[in-house]
Amino acid sequence: MKKIDVNFKKPPQEQLNSLLEHYQAGRYIDAEKLSLSITQEFPEYQFGWKVLAAVLKQMGKINESVIVSQKSVQLDPQDAEAHSNLGVILKELGRLDEAEASCRKAITLKPHYAEAHYNLGNTLKELGKLDEAEASYIKAITLKPHYAEAHYNLGNTLKELGKLDEAEASYIKAITLKPHYAEAYYNLGNTLKELGKLDEAEASYIKAITLKPHYAEAYNNLGNILKELDRLNEAEASLRQAIALKPHYAEAYLNLCELLEKTNKIDEISIVIRNASRKTLEKKADFLYYEALTEFQKENYKTAYELVKKININELLEKRQPAAMKLQGDLYHYKKDYSAAFETYKSQNKLVKDSLEYKRLDPEKYFIQQREAVVQIKQLQEDSLYKSVIKPRWIQPTFLIGFPRSGTTLLDTILRTHSNIDVLEELPMLSKMKASLGYFPTISMIENMDNTEVEMASGFYLEELKKHIEVGKNQIIIDKLPLNILELPLINQIFPEASFILALRHPLDCIMSCWMQNFKLNHAMANMVELKRIVDFYDTAMSILKFSKERYSLDIHRIRYEDLVLDFEENVTNLLTFLGLEWEEELRNYQKTALTREKINTPSHSQVIKPIYKTASYRWKNYEKYLNPFKRQLEPWLRDYGY
Repeated sequence: MKKIDVNFKKPPQEQLNSLLEHYQAGRYIDAEKLSLSITQEFPEYQFGWKVLAAVLKQMGKINESVIVSQKSVQLDPQDAEAHSNLGVILKELGRLDEAEASCRKAITLKPHYAEAHYNLGNTLKELGKLDEAEASYIKAITLKPHYAEAHYNLGNTLKELGKLDEAEASYIKAITLKPHYAEAYYNLGNTLKELGKLDEAEASYIKAITLKPHYAEAYNNLGNILKELDRLNEAEASLRQAIALKPHYAEAYLNLCELLEKTNKIDEISIVIRNASRKTLEKKADFLYYEALTEFQKENYKTAYELVKKININELLEKRQPAAMKLQGDLYHYKKDYSAAFETYKSQNKLVKDSLEYKRLDPEKYFIQQREAVVQIKQLQEDSLYKSVIKPRWIQPTFLIGFPRSGTTLLDTILRTHSNIDVLEELPMLSKMKASLGYFPTISMIENMDNTEVEMASGFYLEELKKHIEVGKNQIIIDKLPLNILELPLINQIFPEASFILALRHPLDCIMSCWMQNFKLNHAMANMVELKRIVDFYDTAMSILKFSKERYSLDIHRIRYEDLVLDFEENVTNLLTFLGLEWEEELRNYQKTALTREKINTPSHSQVIKPIYKTASYRWKNYEKYLNPFKRQLEPWLRDYGY
């Protein structure tokens, strides 16, 4: 707070020094009394009004502060700091256009005023003018390079703009300048999470909590990270700590509900909702959603439907809106109102496409890469025969593949019940192995990898594998990830003696079920929001399978979902024979295996704990009029797979 010389009578210097001491020491009640006294005795002395405005703001008396701040500006219209301070107060009152004008006035009066550029950035960010806000923060930093808060808020803006790598760099710079900046560690954690750097995000949240032990928001987000890392007991403890620190924290209750639902602890969700209702009135629609979802999973469809009718979709947090629409669609489906169900699923997918998360992805590029793989395999087959030169001395897993929603989670749960099988569900062994190559390989490049390259790549797979199981403990290791079907040329080159279990389900059931599903988004699953694209994706995946089988003579066992449902024992026995294993009676109780698992990483987590059921077979017929346009394109696969 600077002092201003004026030509009229002003308070004694001793009184001004005392005022500044009170303010800078945070003794705001004393500062308020003294500044009120000064403004009454010396009403033309602008500095007294400026200090009083700052004191009132610190005390939370914002409405009084803005009036006093305006008086300060009137007394000295050329005071850039007064205009900037007024802008800050107007922003807090939500008078954003006026706040912007005040900050711009300050900059006009004093172009190199870093704080005014910073305050303008804060206002522009609130107005949604993110590009302009970014420019203002950069200007503030240019003028004042060690401005930690400007680096921090620039990071916040870049994150909102989807410039995650740049946001990460800004937060790191803020932390370098201000090592005890808990909020910067917290938002760095949020950014690292979006970048998929989960271990680093965890460390960032822990640092924020170390610096600020009662940081409920950091505990909440740490819980979400731990959930994604499958450390579920720690995740639950972290979310409960967030609630203990902030008993009215609605989002922490809701995240706990989500965790409990994913781990099939349905009865506990009701307890959490009851506790939350006593502590918070926020996010009622979101709690209604979890109440309805709980009733739905208990198969109390009528109760669930009545609860869903009470939900205003626009009151839900954006990330839960598609899930709520899916639930509503599922309830229409169970009521056999298929037209209403179809329209609801359509709305669900529109919400996904409109989301920022979807817009940050590039599903088109991903899809084109898969189509190019089909062309490459066909061309290679026409040009030359394939002959493997790889002599593997490393583990050769079995891969459980198929198009999403083809029954792989059911097979996973059945197979892991066997005493001699380890199943790894949707873990990143293959993606880490592929990333180790350092480039995106063509099919020709894959086929030309020599034994040394292949052995090195397999080492990355094995390194990740050992994080999840004790290698060698069981006879069979099954790597289950449906869309590994797209990686068959690479799998064959690295693991030439691997075998494959192909899960099949009626193509139209697969496609319709994918469209009805609310998947966790990535570049692949972002292709599941339009029926035509899903059909094209299915055609592409099955083409890669067909041409890979022909070129590489893959050892594949097919198992159709519909056959498994009709004759469980025969189909499981045939599959075990393929794996070189014997039938075990415990396989009949696979639901018990599902219930004892901490978490199932697929949308089928709530289905595989129930007895095997037939209602998912040929469900597509209820939506036949919508699917008729795609039958011709799918005819080859319908014929090949016996449908």
